[in-house]
Amino acid sequence: MISDLTHTSTGSYATNLAPYPIACIQSYFLHYSKHAKNFNFKIFKDPKLFVDSYLKHKPKIIGFSNYIWNSDLAYEFAKKIKKVNPDTFIIFGGPNFPLGDESRKNWLKTHPEVDVYIVGEGEESFTNIIDIWIDSEDIRTAKIANVAGCFSLVDGHLQKPNELNPRIPDLDKIPSPYLEGYLDEFLEESKLSPILESNRGCPFSCTFCVDGISERSKVYNKSIERFSAELEYIAQRYKGKILTLADLNFGMYSRDVEISKAIAKIKEKYNYPYYIQVSTGKNNKERVLDCADVLKGSMSLAASVQSLDKDVLVNIKRDNISEEKLVDMTQMGNKMSANTYSEVILALPGDSKEKHFDTVLRLADAQMNLISMYQCMLLQGSELGAKSTREQWNLRSKFRILPRCFGRYNFDNEEIIAAEIEEICVSTSSLPLDDYYECRSFALTEGLFYQDKILFELFGFLKNFGIKPSNLLPELHNRRLTFSQGIVDLYRSFDYDTKHELYDDSEELSQLIKTDGSIIDKYISGELGVNVLFKHRAMATLDLIDDIYDAAFSISLELLQKKDSESYIKYKSFLEELRIFCILQHRNVFDYDKIYEHTFYYDFQKLINDNFQTLPDKSEVPLHIKFYTEDEKKQLIKEQIIERGSDINGIGKILSRTLGSMLQRTIVVNKQEKEKDLHKDIKMEMATSEFGVNVSPGEFV
Repeated sequence: MISDLTHTSTGSYATNLAPYPIACIQSYFLHYSKHAKNFNFKIFKDPKLFVDSYLKHKPKIIGFSNYIWNSDLAYEFAKKIKKVNPDTFIIFGGPNFPLGDESRKNWLKTHPEVDVYIVGEGEESFTNIIDIWIDSEDIRTAKIANVAGCFSLVDGHLQKPNELNPRIPDLDKIPSPYLEGYLDEFLEESKLSPILESNRGCPFSCTFCVDGISERSKVYNKSIERFSAELEYIAQRYKGKILTLADLNFGMYSRDVEISKAIAKIKEKYNYPYYIQVSTGKNNKERVLDCADVLKGSMSLAASVQSLDKDVLVNIKRDNISEEKLVDMTQMGNKMSANTYSEVILALPGDSKEKHFDTVLRLADAQMNLISMYQCMLLQGSELGAKSTREQWNLRSKFRILPRCFGRYNFDNEEIIAAEIEEICVSTSSLPLDDYYECRSFALTEGLFYQDKILFELFGFLKNFGIKPSNLLPELHNRRLTFSQGIVDLYRSFDYDTKHELYDDSEELSQLIKTDGSIIDKYISGELGVNVLFKHRAMATLDLIDDIYDAAFSISLELLQKKDSESYIKYKSFLEELRIFCILQHRNVFDYDKIYEHTFYYDFQKLINDNFQTLPDKSEVPLHIKFYTEDEKKQLIKEQIIERGSDINGIGKILSRTLGSMLQRTIVVNKQEKEKDLHKDIKMEMATSEFGVNVSPGEFV
């Protein structure tokens, strides 16, 4: 049995990727092991199915993947298995393993049920260590065999290999787990996103990333022919819309354009993939744009800068970022209608509140469609998580339960409570704790008023008057407690949850979860343990869209009046209509059968197509616009709800993974003859509407 377990207590999979990495281990072993013919494999993602199969068959060898999102779950199962049968050979592998001999020794001491830990690519090491065990049928013999990449604890001493885990230069050497049929059950289920790789490795050395270690610096490829065959196999069987591409810098290499053409060819034939989740290259904007152009909107342009401050970038070994190239890529991507995406990490070494705000605002001014603001996780296996790095930058941390990654499980009539704990950096020598909390609150502001192009049309208009996101967003943030009661309550709830989800001690938190049944029940019910930012964005999306646009347009009018009083008078009515137009695109997007209709006197579609290069003129002829959700978007929303859930936490997860443009309603414009009575009604509505008051924009159908 080999497993890439994920938590399921919240009603859906906590992680939504098919178990492709361990399936590669299976396919490699069955092709190259001398004992393959006498060996049966079974892959598991669901904890209950894993337990049922184990109790029925009692296999002698079990492998567990070890990631931050399933570490405790895997280890709790390992303890139960060793209790049932101490002779079971248990192997762990994955990036959630510390660097340095002493740290690795301590980890193995605190996890005595783990016989062998495989570091790095697991295909060859797993095959070799299993062959040795089968030949000897003795765990100790396998532990002292000195297999490359395999670590163990023998008589209290760290047994480390003489050489690093070997990389596989030709990925075609690994028989495809898709083409071999090992992942068919997960494709047919369609709740897990298929994952593919065209290469492995990363040439960068970012200190916060487990892929930043030198052993993974060289990039090895899979042939385009093999990649295409795998993708076609998936497209023929998978009923979903999303493909996850595991390449760490897609678009950085010349062959990536050919890979994109292969994907486009499959999409034309099967209408799959509709959307590709991928991290794009950091320093070759032209090639990334070429890939995006080939894929026609299926791929986002991901510029994961983490920070734009030069000192911070040097500190994290990420000073290969060109802001000029980033801006160029973003603007060119927007012209191609490609979605642009960037990540920012709070509390990196040398970071401050001012630097963090500045990075976010510069990205917004560059017209980045999506800016994800993350907290700095101190990961085992990363340079940033090492003791020396923590001391150098005075990194101080707190702990919390990883959202959705917890639950109660039954194992042979014994209950297991498992919960994954993540370590968050909350202060540094340059970032006090109070500033950390202020930055977190600003993340909500950015999420409400910028994320997913929610104010795309407004910013497009305001740029003609020199008003940028960096002018509007700070004003909205500073005045957040002066808006509607719904928005005020939202921020207060967010601030409270942000502070109270964090604990000072990981052991204390673990004991609390596992000894107090009422606590784990609160996590399972959703009362605790959700992603605070996702939750509050979901709350706003479902209930506060009108309030958000009221606030944004109100402050925008003030800025316009200060900037150009004549334009304020001239375009006030336009902005009032634009507000209603925007609301009807975004209101109740998860009620996808709802259709809105309204009559306007400005051609918004023309302005959008022209990227607001011209200023609006009021028309004598009214435009009747219908706002509806296309069938393809409906299907995407349905699939995401099935996969993530329809509660507030599930909606939050969907919003974090699905671009807003894929959720908002499509418009159909019909010109009408001038109708005096209708015109009169519209004028009356515009004259009486005040920002901050919910005005019903038209009739619902």
